[in-house]
Amino acid sequence: MVLTTSALPAWARMGEPDPYADHVVGFVSGAGAVPGYNFPARALGAPERFTGEELGFPGAITPFNPAFGSDEIVSIGAGGQLVLEFDEPIVDDPNNPFGLDLIVFGNAGFIDAAFPAGQVRPDGALFGVGVAPVVQVSNDFIDWRTLGPGADALFPTLGFLDLTDAYAPAPGQVLTDFTRPVDPTFDPRGRTFAELIAGYAGSGGGTGFDLAGSGLASARYVRIINVSTSPAAFEIDAISDVSPIPSPSSAILLGVLPLLRGRRRGL
Repeated sequence: MVLTTSALPAWARMGEPDPYADHVVGFVSGAGAVPGYNFPARALGAPERFTGEELGFPGAITPFNPAFGSDEIVSIGAGGQLVLEFDEPIVDDPNNPFGLDLIVFGNAGFIDAAFPAGQVRPDGALFGVGVAPVVQVSNDFIDWRTLGPGADALFPTLGFLDLTDAYAPAPGQVLTDFTRPVDPTFDPRGRTFAELIAGYAGSGGGTGFDLAGSGLASARYVRIINVSTSPAAFEIDAISDVSPIPSPSSAILLGVLPLLRGRRRGL
């Protein structure tokens, strides 16, 4: 797959540290966890963009075709939890889009009301939705603050911006940005696949959380807990640190620097 530099998020173009969880520091699978999906390291790094290879059903990840391979997601059953550590702390940044600071990616998907055209049901119903996980954060692994419950995929994951087929068997060429949350006011109910892509506005989806109100200015650890007392599970793909929106001066600088480098090289 060939991707242009402009298709990459800002952090990748600038060579900055990656914005995804780096280490597993705790895991309890819990009751009802899906057998074979008990490898917590699956939640490290970026969310999946292409799924199904190991099962012989390859396809691009869209809100109608979420990650489902055992090499892609980890299942957390009742009473279970997953604790991940970031090398670079997540910061409560007022410049982050919509005031959100971290995004949790699960493996839920919209039920297709017009299969295979790709259209969300009028009620926005999802499949693959387990109990709502509780998300907590900490800086020292001792003092944990709850950000609140949230669906494991309020906006199911979207891997590419240039797809027209909700069940595309091949990847696209233009990547979504997994560090940009969807506008929480966007209503996906009844939307077509094309309308979802437009509504996501470059985002790769997921459920966004705000550190504000936790009392923490930053957090290095994220704990996801299944508080259900019944043997029900949810699955986690990844967690990302939201990237702030550059100031106008920074955006101009990012555009000018490559030109200056090119002139120095005689390009």
